[in-house]
Amino acid sequence: MRRFADFAQRISQTAEETGFSGTISIRQGEEDLYSRSFGFRMVGEKLPNGITTRFGIASGTKLLTALGIGRLIDSGDLSLAAGVGQFGADLGGFIGEQATVRDLLTHTSGIYDYYDEELVTDFEHYTVGIPWSRLETPSDYLPLFENQTMKFRPGRRFSYSNGGYVLLGVIIERVSGGLYRDFIERNLLVDAGMASSGFHAFNELPANTAWGYLRDRSTTNIHNLPIRGGGDGGMYSTAEDMHTLWRRLFSCSLLSSELTEDYLRTHQQLDATRGYGLGVYKSLDDRSFWVVGSDVGVGFFSSYSPPNDTSVAVLSNITDGQRMIATFINEQMKGGA
Repeated sequence: MRRFADFAQRISQTAEETGFSGTISIRQGEEDLYSRSFGFRMVGEKLPNGITTRFGIASGTKLLTALGIGRLIDSGDLSLAAGVGQFGADLGGFIGEQATVRDLLTHTSGIYDYYDEELVTDFEHYTVGIPWSRLETPSDYLPLFENQTMKFRPGRRFSYSNGGYVLLGVIIERVSGGLYRDFIERNLLVDAGMASSGFHAFNELPANTAWGYLRDRSTTNIHNLPIRGGGDGGMYSTAEDMHTLWRRLFSCSLLSSELTEDYLRTHQQLDATRGYGLGVYKSLDDRSFWVVGSDVGVGFFSSYSPPNDTSVAVLSNITDGQRMIATFINEQMKGGA
């Protein structure tokens, strides 16, 4: 414990030295190893961030979208091999005819990406052809895909795709017959024990929710992102909810055992040590799984290590604000801290 106490002190020191704003939490089993918050959830009012504060998790939402697809698969309403075209004649041109749900989940579909991170270098000033205030659910994004062409034929390569997860959200809506956010909240968040998580609009944020800030730490992100989150990002969550999500995923409480195994196996090898499952990054030795999100006014990282039942949650309300802390924690934990 003395060794971890030293590690915890170094985490706090690094957070203070780098001006981190947000919450950092490390848990092993039921034991909190580290839990502390820094900075303000509302800068102008000097309201501090807290352990129970809700933060945007940006692309961390993709794991929830993937699990939502999994719930439809387990219920028999969908399959990983289902072709995208069967969900509507309007879903063509911007994605290859042979693309499947599995291709979308693994970022190998080649779909046109409205927010292509291989091309976008300055997302604090990025705009799309629809006002952000009109983007409330995945189906609202479809006009952005009209008359666009696919990046490449399905299965050719891995290309991280926000557009692909928007389309997964559209598929959830068309199969379930309701809004994406309602399906995720009713059919997944409840079973995942994520009572403090949800898809809140900028103009109706609940109490104790962190406002997101640009790197200048004074300008909010309300004019830089969709008004409400969807399939590729934008959900709000807490450190506690992320810890619970990991444990219930790995205990097969969210998906069937067979499907859980398929979700967590390596579908795409990214380099010598990293791979991608279905909605989640992983080490090739299965010792670590993680999700990450960076957007305007949002920085997020959360991981789980099955061998020692340890989960990490780093949530920040500053653009890309998780990066230095997450990197420090990962390096120290790999070194046996």
